[in-house]
Amino acid sequence: MRFKVNHFKIALIAAFLLSVVTVIATYIWGDWSTRAIYNIFYVTFLNFTVLLLNAILFTKSRPFLGIRTRKFLRITFLTAYSTAYIFATGIFVTTGQVAKIQTILFIYEINTTLISAMILGGLVLSLLIITTLFYKGTSINPAKEKERKRLKFAFYISLALFGLTILINTYYLQIEEPIITDKEALAEYKPAILNLQERVLDINFTKEKPNVIFILLEAITAERVGFYGYKRNVTPNLDALAAKSTVFMEMYATATHSDYAQPGILSSRYMLTSKYRTISATDNPRVFLWDILKKDNYTTGYHSSQDDEWQNMNTYIDYTNLDNWTNSRTDEVTDYGSGRQRKDFDFRATERALNWLNNTIEKDQPFFLYMNFQGTHNPLIYPEEFSFYKPDEDHGITRSGGEDTINIYDNALRYVDAQVGQIIDFIESNNKTNNTIFIITSDHGHDLEDRHGIGGHGNSIYNEELIVPGIFFLPGIEPQIIEEPVSHIDFIPTIIDLLGYDIPKEFQGEVMKKGRPIFSVAQTHKYLIGIILNNTKIIVDLNRELIEIYRLDEDPKELNNIEYNEQYKDKILRLLLWDYCQKDYYENERWKANLNDRCKITNNFKL
Repeated sequence: MRFKVNHFKIALIAAFLLSVVTVIATYIWGDWSTRAIYNIFYVTFLNFTVLLLNAILFTKSRPFLGIRTRKFLRITFLTAYSTAYIFATGIFVTTGQVAKIQTILFIYEINTTLISAMILGGLVLSLLIITTLFYKGTSINPAKEKERKRLKFAFYISLALFGLTILINTYYLQIEEPIITDKEALAEYKPAILNLQERVLDINFTKEKPNVIFILLEAITAERVGFYGYKRNVTPNLDALAAKSTVFMEMYATATHSDYAQPGILSSRYMLTSKYRTISATDNPRVFLWDILKKDNYTTGYHSSQDDEWQNMNTYIDYTNLDNWTNSRTDEVTDYGSGRQRKDFDFRATERALNWLNNTIEKDQPFFLYMNFQGTHNPLIYPEEFSFYKPDEDHGITRSGGEDTINIYDNALRYVDAQVGQIIDFIESNNKTNNTIFIITSDHGHDLEDRHGIGGHGNSIYNEELIVPGIFFLPGIEPQIIEEPVSHIDFIPTIIDLLGYDIPKEFQGEVMKKGRPIFSVAQTHKYLIGIILNNTKIIVDLNRELIEIYRLDEDPKELNNIEYNEQYKDKILRLLLWDYCQKDYYENERWKANLNDRCKITNNFKL
């Protein structure tokens, strides 16, 4: 018995199957929020509307389109649409985000094979669905007048329901925050000039041309360090140094993923340059700490276990004024990782640095050393003798949270701390402590507590991913604890100022001052921007057009999102203007001329 499927049923069945795919994806992701349920209805009516329109267009006899051509066009469209939809659903299952260009770029950079597999899987599944529908169904013959009327009636009903769904969101659900897309309010906004006079550090540092060692750690939140209150003894060397240093208790990273955080801190610039994931460019104005010191006759070195090719960071970092530099790719022999994430074991970077210091330390000139350790980044590689906490099979992460992960992470951190200790011990054993500055921080934090159900880093701009250790060891200066919130954007400028140099015009940062707004960004598969000002934190999700508001003095762990009201409008507009100015500056090469006055205020751009 032949099962007859008409054009209306094809559209109905195909739309239903795609909606089932959406429900399955929502179940896998585990998000049954109002937005997720709304999206199920939204895509169901969208799919039905599109597929009905397809049937209407290609089932009518037309003198310029033969039956075979119409069949080809209809099946091609159905296949392409279904493939794109299933691919987008795969993106959602992978990232929890809709398939915007931003999201696709992120996955492509992480895993090109995954993108190809998603497209191929979508194509195969789409062909399977459509072949099944047409196998014993219509041969794409012209629809009879009665069926065409039915198709058109169903189309208009579906289109009306689709429109009604949008209206329900706009006037009732209000899933998105209108202020985010209010271009008129943003265009009229004039940010107040903040009175930033009082310095965070009141230090008279008089050492002339001291040695400078800058150690950048990887993915370490301040709360994982003993001096900051962590109960386990995993950072004895950092703790000992912190005890005789200036320590910042609230040091905020400018980004929560390395390709923005690292180049940003090294050049005192925000790396947000477009509405899409930024790939480091080579023509942006920038100056690095070693450039300034090299001009004053410092010997300069750079030793890292990282693959600087990750996200093209090597095209942004300028190695010209480094007398000696190495990263994991320098000798083309790496210890682990693949693609543009090939790393060296941290002890190799330490060995290279100590060899360089041995050859440098007796010269009659000061030196600058930059170190970057990667042991606390996935897959958390460390020698067996650092297996202080169990279990640690394969030295890999077993899940996004819990004791196993914390044990493994703490072992890796103990290993990295030992590398820091070797550098400190070398300086002490060579009697250089009284004339050597140590500046230590982490590029960003790492969420091991799953406070917001996210985990890892680069996924949010909550404080567990933003607040990092900040240690300035300044010989001859009494140790002190700084409670004032400060930003990485001002990290290098403050050091430059302490050493007696002028702050370059290329820096967006300046000397740390009280009350300065703190901006941050995550632009991976998500697009999040944030501002901290006067104990209030605003987070704007520019992908989903959502706002989160927290009072950090009352809610330091950001667990209670405050409902938007007008008292927060100025801070939100200041944040949106910061985002606009960043992109406008780079897209229109504002460093050459025509700087916007509002952007000078909010972003500290200079000609």
